[in-house]
Amino acid sequence: MVWAALEYASTARSALLAYKEGGRRRLAGDLAALLAAAVSAAAAAGQLGSVHRPMLVPVPSRRVAARARGGDHLARLAARAARLTGTQVAAPLRLLPGVMDSAGLSAEQRARNLASKMWAQPSPDRRSAGAAPPPPVLIVDDIVTTGATLAEAGRALRAAGWPVAGAAVIAATRRRFPITPRT
Repeated sequence: MVWAALEYASTARSALLAYKEGGRRRLAGDLAALLAAAVSAAAAAGQLGSVHRPMLVPVPSRRVAARARGGDHLARLAARAARLTGTQVAAPLRLLPGVMDSAGLSAEQRARNLASKMWAQPSPDRRSAGAAPPPPVLIVDDIVTTGATLAEAGRALRAAGWPVAGAAVIAATRRRFPITPRT
């Protein structure tokens, strides 16, 4: 299940692009608050079992994109959203070499571009005997269009033993994902 704060259109689209590609870091607080609203909606929906504070796992950026943007824009937003929601952030996901920028790719091309291109560190309970299992994981991203990135992140996390409960995003394209009303 994907929880989104807004539809990816007009003002939301402009703000996300200004922050992500235009270096407008002053938008981080507002965008993190929207991501926090999606995280809170996921917790309120009861999809996380008895845990109301999931672990947030941001989708990693390509290294070249992170360098061009002055760092990982999503990691910054996830950290702020975690402070707002009383959750924690884990960063077990890594992109493997060969992933292209998805802008301009069709849904099928995006899926092929990302197929088996993410790797996740093993979950804490897989690393040591007797370790408590991690809380449910919410994959966090800024925008969901086709769902290819979230699907690949979920695949990699599950393969490494992380209990994925869904995803929370700032904005989603209406044609593919319902928009979760903010509470």
